Parts: sequence; structure tokens; C-alpha cells
Amino acid sequence: KHAADEKYNFESLSQSTTLNIQPLLQPLRLELSPEEEVIVSMHMNTIRKNGFVLAEDLHASPGSHYLLKAVPFSKNITFGVQDVKELICMLSDSQGDCSIISSYKMDKTDSVCPSRVRAMFASRACRMSTMIGDPLTKTEMKKILKNLTGLRSPWNCPHGRPTMRHLADLTSIRFKGKGLCRPL
Repeated sequence: KHAADEKYNFESLSQSTTLNIQPLLQPLRLELSPEEEVIVSMHMNTIRKNGFVLAEDLHASPGSHYLLKAVPFSKNITFGVQDVKELICMLSDSQGDCSIISSYKMDKTDSVCPSRVRAMFASRACRMSTMIGDPLTKTEMKKILKNLTGLRSPWNCPHGRPTMRHLADLTSIRFKGKGLCRPL
């Protein structure tokens, strides 16, 4: 029950959380490879959607064209240079859309998100979920099961635990007289 509730809360948080943007007092120059600079120029809107504000300095030497001017934060977690570099690397690998917040929406099957963001959502989802040993009413049990039906990937919680267990082995069940299913 905990893993199933946690998975639902994880996907809900990733869809509803708004990261704030913290302007930096002093912009930080990013040291990037030429390939990474091309990725940044191609995905500037995606990087901005993730809460990172970059400015291009056309007069800088190659590999130093971009300045980090603002970073995202949520509650007590602030993201920084390593997070934007990880995002750039993921964009380079995926060549697709990447958004921290909408990474787990059902219509974003190829999205990725930086590991610290995923860990933040996983931790928050875990703490707000039904705990093992907590008594549940039938209504609460049904709600947890119903919540799983709307998830993109309901099989495991963000920490890898399974959200459901097999209660029967269908290959061992014999249906007499109807011929609907035969053992393998």
C-alpha cells in the first residue's frame, strides 16, 4: 500500500509542483564543450522551463558563451551549476524535450529530469504517503488502487519497490468445460 500510494503522490507532485526562480547576485560563467553550447542554444526554452535562466555572451571565448543568471528552488532545495549541466547532458543524450515538472505526465513518454529533482519528488512523495502498518478503510484501499489506474507507469514506486503483487498464477488455474484457458 505504501509503494502504490507513493507512486501516485510522486507523479502528482511532478505534475503540480512549481519551482521558484532565484536570481543570482553574480552570474556564473558555464564552462561547456562546443557540443553542449549547441545543445543549450537548441533547447533554451526547455532549460528556461526548468527554472534555469541563461544569458549568452557572444564576445566570450568558445566554451564560455553562457552565463547562469538564475536557478530554480523549491522549499529548502536550491539547484545550481551541476544541475543545469546534468540537464544539458540529458538533453544531449535524449535529443528530446525535458522538463523538471512535467517529466512524468502521461503525454511525456520520453521526458527525463535531473536526478536531484527526481530525488526531491521521491522523498516528498514517500513522506506524504500511507505508511506500512497504517490501518486503511475499504474506501481508502479502493482509492489507492483507483489512483494506480491513471498513472503512466504504475509498476514500481520511485525507490524501485513494486506497487502490486500477483495473487494467483493464471497458468495453474484450470477452466473446466469452457476451454477458455489451458495450462501451458
